[in-house]
Formats: sequence, C-alpha cells, structure tokens
Amino acid sequence: MEKRGLERINETLDAEVVTNSTRYPGIIMNLSEQGVHMVTATTKDIVDIALEKMLKLKCSLPSGDDVDLECAVKWFNTKNSPYGVSFSIGMQIVQPPSQYLEYIRTLQ
Repeated sequence: MEKRGLERINETLDAEVVTNSTRYPGIIMNLSEQGVHMVTATTKDIVDIALEKMLKLKCSLPSGDDVDLECAVKWFNTKNSPYGVSFSIGMQIVQPPSQYLEYIRTLQ
C-alpha cells in the first residue's frame, strides 16, 4: 500500500544533499509538497545516512533561485558500480518554505 499523502510530480532538478560536512550532488527525480526522491552522482564513500536522519537538501529551481529544504530520510538504497557507489534517497520535507511550495503549485 502506498504511504504517500500527496501524489509525486515527475520533475528533475539539480540538487545536493548536505549531511554534516559531506556533500552529495545529484538530481531530484520526483517531488511533492512534502517529499522528494533524489539520486546522487557516483562517489567513493557514503557515510552518515540513516533512516529518520535530518539533513539539508539544496535544490536549484528553474527560476535560478536556490532553495534549502530540511528533510528527514524515509528510505535509502545504494548501488555499487566499478566507479564507486551512488544512492537513491526518499525524504520527507519538514516545514517546506513558501518559495518551494509556490514552485510545486506551478507544476500541478
């Protein structure tokens, strides 16, 4: 059974997960007012990602504005390759800022 309260919108945005001092660049694959799914670029190591961990997600809107989102990790999967490891992460946005919500509403 689907756990999401809001339907996801397929939209790609450049993004970066920041946890402590580590940054993981990637792409948001889909989003809603309360959640996002992101896939990272390949990296050598992944550290400090756990369920319910709070982290910052920085994303660039098509307008050129950058938005910082405080998120809680809801699920996390890694994928190994000869080049390193990448991960997919599902996050719940905690108190989405108005600029982000306005952008989402333009997509609905």
